[in-house]
Amino acid sequence: MKNTLILASLIAAGLASGVQAADYVFIARDNSPETKMCIAAGSNNRIALRMQMSSDHGVSRYNANTVVCNGASLAQFAHKYGADKTYAYLAPLTQNKYLYDERVIIKDISFNAPKDTSETVYVMVSGQ
Repeated sequence: MKNTLILASLIAAGLASGVQAADYVFIARDNSPETKMCIAAGSNNRIALRMQMSSDHGVSRYNANTVVCNGASLAQFAHKYGADKTYAYLAPLTQNKYLYDERVIIKDISFNAPKDTSETVYVMVSGQ
């Protein structure tokens, strides 16, 4: 029984490692402080985001609720690109209406993606 359980867990781990997320490369459209915040948020660079948010306008909570990245708030932008560290930093600072709407999403988990699905996606970023 233990051997079967160990074998099943090894197979499951091998299948999970075959699925890879896309790598995002963020390209700034301008050199504004808001765009730098957006790039730090999307790149999951919490330290750079915190420093950028506190140095430019002084109040992190204000920036978390007013900066718009490609039509989304900083928190929504971070969540969209899988930046969990920056989303966790931004969530307590952000008003509920600017957070990601965490509704139940049903995904087909039986879908087998090709093993080499890792690709680089370039995202043009503009902050306001």
